[in-house]
Amino acid sequence: MRKLIVLSLLSTACASLPPAVPHAFVPPPAPGAPIQVCWVDTGGVTVPGGYGAGGSTVAATWEVTSAALVIRHPKGDLVLDTGISPHAQEEQRELGAWSRFTFSQTAGRNVPRRNLKEALTALGVTRPTALLLSHVHADHAGGAASLPDVPVWLAAEEKQLIEAELEHPRGVVLPAHARALKGRMVPIPFAAEPYANYEARFDVFGDGTVVVVPTFGHTPGSVATFVNVSPGQRFVHVGDLINLRESIDRNVGKSWLMRRFTDEDSARTQAEVAKLVQLHAQDPELIILPAHDRRAFVELFGADDGGVPPCIGAQPRASRD
Repeated sequence: MRKLIVLSLLSTACASLPPAVPHAFVPPPAPGAPIQVCWVDTGGVTVPGGYGAGGSTVAATWEVTSAALVIRHPKGDLVLDTGISPHAQEEQRELGAWSRFTFSQTAGRNVPRRNLKEALTALGVTRPTALLLSHVHADHAGGAASLPDVPVWLAAEEKQLIEAELEHPRGVVLPAHARALKGRMVPIPFAAEPYANYEARFDVFGDGTVVVVPTFGHTPGSVATFVNVSPGQRFVHVGDLINLRESIDRNVGKSWLMRRFTDEDSARTQAEVAKLVQLHAQDPELIILPAHDRRAFVELFGADDGGVPPCIGAQPRASRD
C-alpha cells in the first residue's frame, strides 16, 4: 500500500487543473426559512494526506468522515447522504474479487462511529421526509436500508445506474444497497435555471434554503447541494468531487489513486472540480464542504462529543412540534 501512495504522489506532482469554461455568476437569493443542519459521523479512518489530493498535500493526514447531514426545515426533515452501513463488511462479500479489493482500499476502510438511525432518534427525527443522495457509493448510501419506505431523491442518471446494477452487477454499488433503493427512487426534477455558476438546479423546498445542482462525473448522476442556513452561513456539499478542501486553494483534484479507484469519468470529474475552483473565486464566502473531509466538518459544526450530533442554525418551529 505504501508503494501505491508513492505512485499516486508521483503521478499527480504537476496536477494543476485547467480553468473552467467562463460562466456568469448568478448570486443565490436569501434563504426563505430558518433551518438547522446536523452532522452525523457514521464512520471514518485516518490515512496519509497523499491519498486525499493531487500533488504534495498540505495536510499530513486525511481525517475521513463518512457523513450524513440532517437538514431540519419547517416543511420536513431531509437526510443528505446516509453514510456507511454498520454491516458494510458483510455486504461487500457479494462483490467480485476486483470490486472487493477496491472496496477494501476505499469505503471499506471506514471504522464505524455513529449509527444513523440512533442519531436521528437523538435529534428527535422520527421519520425523514426524504433521503437525498449525492451519489450511490457505499459510504453515502449505506444507511438507506435502515430507513425503509422513505423516498430517495437522486439524479435520473443515478437511478439508471442502480437499475443497471440490479440487472447486471458491476460492483459500482453494493448489491444490498441497490436492493434497498429499489422501488423508492425519485428522479430529481432539475429545472434549466441558472444558479451560482451552474446551468440547472432543483430547489428542494422552493425557498432557496436547499438547492441541488448536477455535477456528473464521479458517478453518472452525482450532485452537489447548496445549503443556505442563513445569509451569513452558507455551504455547498460537493460529494466526492474532492476529498480535501485544500484542493480548491491548490487548484488540484483528488489523488491519482482515488480517481482511479472511485471516479466513473475522471476527466468529467476534473472539469467539475475546476468549476468548484471557479465558484470559490466568484463566491469566496461560500464554504465548500467535501463529503469526506472531517476537519472541514469539525470547523463548520464543531467537534462531535458523542452526545447529540452537533448542529448549526436554529431548529425550525415545525420540527419542534
